[in-house]
Amino acid sequence: MNESMKALIIYKGEEASIEEIPIPKVGPNDVLIEVKACGICKTDIEIYRGTVELAKYPVIPGHEFSGVVVKVGEAVENIRRGDRVVVDPNIPCGRCYYCRTARKHFCENWEAIGVTRNGAYAKYVVAPAHVVYKTPDNMPFEISCLTEPVACVLHGIRKISPHIGCTVAIFGAGPIGLMFLQLLRAVASKVIVLEINEVRCDFAYKMGADVVINPLRQNVEEEIREITNGKGVDIAIDATGNVQAIETALRIVMPTGKVLFFGVAHKDAFIKIRPFDIYRRELTLVGSFTNPYTMDEAIRVLNKGLIEASKIITHKIDLNRALAVLKEGPPKDGIKIVITNFD
Repeated sequence: MNESMKALIIYKGEEASIEEIPIPKVGPNDVLIEVKACGICKTDIEIYRGTVELAKYPVIPGHEFSGVVVKVGEAVENIRRGDRVVVDPNIPCGRCYYCRTARKHFCENWEAIGVTRNGAYAKYVVAPAHVVYKTPDNMPFEISCLTEPVACVLHGIRKISPHIGCTVAIFGAGPIGLMFLQLLRAVASKVIVLEINEVRCDFAYKMGADVVINPLRQNVEEEIREITNGKGVDIAIDATGNVQAIETALRIVMPTGKVLFFGVAHKDAFIKIRPFDIYRRELTLVGSFTNPYTMDEAIRVLNKGLIEASKIITHKIDLNRALAVLKEGPPKDGIKIVITNFD
């Protein structure tokens, strides 16, 4: 193994470079992973832009990754060299009130790989052994690197408890929206996707959407009324974080309907809602944050092919191109972009 590696380092908002740096050292409870694939997440782009308050600079981004264990700390017993693995990037302390009451995703001493610790936009990354999960030997790395976002989606689905035969509206046909679509189409009688990007509209149809609505060209509320015979949908999922989309979601659910707040809105954003509507229509508004206790389940979902991950991945790139994506944003024809070359 070489003594150094290439890594993409973000020094502060809109200041980043690719450099040759030492391979990270392994503590007694850590493992060293050779990264084989790392997904580019919107969070990575926001860390580059300097809008993620929790980020600790300088930092190597990258929290959606898979790879092979090349070294283990002396106290590690459950992971071995050569294991194919993925990592839950969220690192709870295990000691605080929330960790001790089964709410580790609200850990008071929270850290995260790729946010507060160096992540996987690099050849090698260190992770505590207790957040490392083994994957099947036959699962391709570019598929298993999507375990973390799939785990987040599974947590969101748990929060809304969809019933068989429900009607669902999903705002946004990016990677997350398409994951929701593929998992919910098995139980929903109708899945409606709302998306303004025509390329993503086509993807939504290919992934099994019953109806795709472009809010720039169609009146969403009128279309939903017609599709649902004036009733509205049982569940609306926002995977955009867009205030206008969220407010529309609140209007198109039927009485007793549920709205899942999954997309990350700006922390200072506000939505307009009448408390009377929540009362009179018995609406349930649900938040979903990260992926507590769903990583193993996500590995099984991907291995079973319940999500056609290979169809969501549109670009496989190297670190140089990854830097360009952080600076310029993803291509318009892109869905999921995965880094597969770290040399």
